[in-house]
Parts: sequence; C-alpha cells; structure tokens
Amino acid sequence: MKFSLQESILQCSRLTQASHSNFYPAFSFLSKERREAMIILYAYTRFTDDLVDVPEIDPSTGVLLPVSTRRKRQRLNQWCAALEAALGKIDGTVAQIDNAENSARFEKLSEQFPSCTGFVLLPAVKMIVDKFHIPIHPFFHLIDGVDADIETRRFGTFDDVADYCHQVATSVGFASLAIWGTVKPLFSDEVVHAAKATGIAFQLTNILRDMVEDFRDGRLYLPMDEITRFGLTENQFGSLLNRDTWNTEKYNKNNNKQDEFSLAERIEQMEKFEDKFDQILNKQFERCEIYYTNSAQLYQLINPQCRKVFGMMWSRYHTLFRIMKRNPKLILRNKKITLSKLQKLKLYLQWKLLPRFRLN
Repeated sequence: MKFSLQESILQCSRLTQASHSNFYPAFSFLSKERREAMIILYAYTRFTDDLVDVPEIDPSTGVLLPVSTRRKRQRLNQWCAALEAALGKIDGTVAQIDNAENSARFEKLSEQFPSCTGFVLLPAVKMIVDKFHIPIHPFFHLIDGVDADIETRRFGTFDDVADYCHQVATSVGFASLAIWGTVKPLFSDEVVHAAKATGIAFQLTNILRDMVEDFRDGRLYLPMDEITRFGLTENQFGSLLNRDTWNTEKYNKNNNKQDEFSLAERIEQMEKFEDKFDQILNKQFERCEIYYTNSAQLYQLINPQCRKVFGMMWSRYHTLFRIMKRNPKLILRNKKITLSKLQKLKLYLQWKLLPRFRLN
C-alpha cells in the first residue's frame, strides 16, 4: 500500500466522487487548492461516518456479517489513534511528521495500524491541516459523534440534540470555514454563533428527513421531553413512523378485514396520535426555520471568494427543508426525500450565474 501524498489525494478524490454527495458540485466554485482541500475533508468525513456501518466479511464463505458493538468501537478507537498519530492530540500535541510528503514516515506509522483501511487518507488530511491551519479538534469531534451512534441512545432535551449536531455537523463546518477563510477570526463570537446555527439547521434537516429509517435502526434524534410534553410515549410516536402498519390498519377498516368495532377504536387512537405527532413535527419545523435564519448570517462572514460554495450548500438544504415543511407526510414515506435533477441544476445555475449579496 502506498502512502505518498499523491496517492492519498487520489484516494480521497475517488471516495468523494463515489459518494455522489450533494455538496460535491458546490466545490466547483472554489479555487483549485481549496477545491482539493474540500474533497479531502469530505473524504475524511465520509469514511468516518461509514466506518461503523461497513459489514464484516466471513473469510471462509464471503458472506456479509453484522458488525458487533465491540467491533464498531474497536474500529473507531483505532481510527482515532491513527488520526492522533498523523495530526497530533486534541490537547495540542503536534504530530512529529516533518513533511506530509514523507511517504516513508507515513508507511512506518501505518505499521502500528495494519487493519486501519482509512490510513491512506491521512497524508492528505495532514497536508490540508498544515496548509490551511485547520484546528484539529473538529476531526476528533466527528469521531465522538459517530461513537455516540454506536449504541441505542435517546436525547432528553433539545440541548442534547444540539450537542450531537455540533459533533457531527458544526465540527465539519469549522474545518470548512478554515479552508474558505472568514472576514473575522474563525472563533469570534459572530462566526461561532452563525456556524453553530448552520450545523443545527443542516443536521436537523437530516434528522427529519431520515426519521423513519433511523427509527428502524433503533435511533431517535428528537428530544424525548418534547415528545412527552405533546402527549406521546416513544412507542406511540414510533407507531406513526411505521407507516406500513398504519396504512394496513386503514385498509383493513375500509375492507372489513377485522372486527369492525375493535379496529375502529385502534384507528381512532392512531388518529389522535397523528394529531400529536404533527404538533411535534411543527415544533421542529419552527425551530429549524429560526436556525436557518441565523445561519444565513454566516454568508457575509465568509471570504467573498468562497461565499458561493456555502450559499449553494445552504440553498440545497433549505430547499429540502421547505419541501418537508410544506408536506410533512413526505417524511413518513419509505422513499427518501431528495431534490430532483432539475431542482439541483436550477440551484447550481443560479449560484454560478447570478450574484448574491445575502441568503434568503
């Protein structure tokens, strides 16, 4: 396995292109150096996000096997250790690698982590950290966020949800801002406030869009105190997410498939749940809209040469959010909500051809 900088950049590019990210077209608005840096950063985030979900392969049969919690955590711990070896520790200790192009040093370092498949990405990651003075803590915060998803968990309050959003989204945002540049210091109050609002707005959009799929995987990212406040238990809330069961109940009622009296009671109960469910969703939509408003302020705080890349990312997420807000029932379909090719092309051309002075 080669660990030269050139090979590392190539692997990052391959991984990013293969992911078909909605962000990738926006990178075209950047200069060559910044575009390459964003590709490398995205590859790191994609690999880290996917690390715990990649199945094991039985060497004797080739059959895919589910990954145990112990093995998932083992993978993340090794990835974190490899990252520390390449970048340094989050407490400020700098990795002793004089030159990111020194492939011999990276190859020697990789011997400590023989089964860490992502190690080939790290020379490129080290390069952009050095070139753009990216603080290293966002890279480790993302690992913390992925680690939090390994075991079934619930969020007591929205503050807990916000902390999770900062780990998995705002962390990447700060690394991106270091690449783009800001008109005020990266960790000034204005930039931090707008960056955190952006992380929450984007991640809450993901949470709402993926709610059904996440619940099937045992994950629920909405605050439990709000679900309870609106009068639902977790099981009742989950019964609305299982639309196959809900639609079957309605079908059976219309076709007299079961005892009409008992079925009618269940349907009435589910409809009451649905009213409360809608109130919970409306609360999330109202909150998310406020975060989008606050996040729009970040546009003016970014280096003018790089505002378009953020603007297009923001527009894509906000458009997706507005689709869900206009028709919340789309969230409960089995089909994932995405922008159409025409919508994506329209946004791309708008940002490529038309000047923007603010987000709206």
